[in-house]
Amino acid sequence: MNIMRMTEQRVSLSVVIPARDEERILEACLRALSLQSDPVDEIIVVDNGSSDRTADIARSHAGVVVLTEPRPGITYARNTGFDAATGDAIARIDADTIVTPGWAGAIRRAFEADAGLAALTGPAGFTRLSTGDRVVGRTAYGLVKAAHEVLIGNGPVLYGHNMALRREAWEAIRDLVTVGDHVISEDLDVTFALQHTGQRIGYEPDMLVTIAVERTLRYDKIAQYRRTNRLTAEKYRRRRLESAA
Repeated sequence: MNIMRMTEQRVSLSVVIPARDEERILEACLRALSLQSDPVDEIIVVDNGSSDRTADIARSHAGVVVLTEPRPGITYARNTGFDAATGDAIARIDADTIVTPGWAGAIRRAFEADAGLAALTGPAGFTRLSTGDRVVGRTAYGLVKAAHEVLIGNGPVLYGHNMALRREAWEAIRDLVTVGDHVISEDLDVTFALQHTGQRIGYEPDMLVTIAVERTLRYDKIAQYRRTNRLTAEKYRRRRLESAA
């Protein structure tokens, strides 16, 4: 399936942020979204069973929609947010993602310029090393991303800290993606589902964010990613074999 869309009109943009016990970092994430040179149309924070002030902080920002998803797991929170989003395009970031001022505008321009583009990803730097307009770590991040894409044999790969897709693209894969954080790599699952349904993913260099990389580079998380990446790849290998049979 190839999602085609007329682009004469401005693409409206929703941003979904799954969050669980993120009171320390959510404020900076939401503040960066409020400073976009081309403002987003909708911000949805999905409170995934937080025991801290995550939901209160989100509600303190004018215009932010707070949804509750009690089932633990980012796949459940993602689905709740994506299903509720009303924009022509749905962007997904994490609570530790800091978007640069031109991020939303870059997403809109890419989708408006290419009617056959289903989804987008972009570069990232490291928040602790970056100051003001100076984003540090893009090269290192790009090398890791490129190596990952070589290992899994597909690219570009969408990552949960910086992705966007058309709402029609999400609707086309909604019943294909899996829920359950320990049985699937959720962002790789979205990537493979889009590819499996014949939809095209693009890379937008101006879709720039910074991330708290220290939250990811932990042994337990890396081990889980390796296991779930393997399970996700196996899921779509079986689907390809079934389709060819």
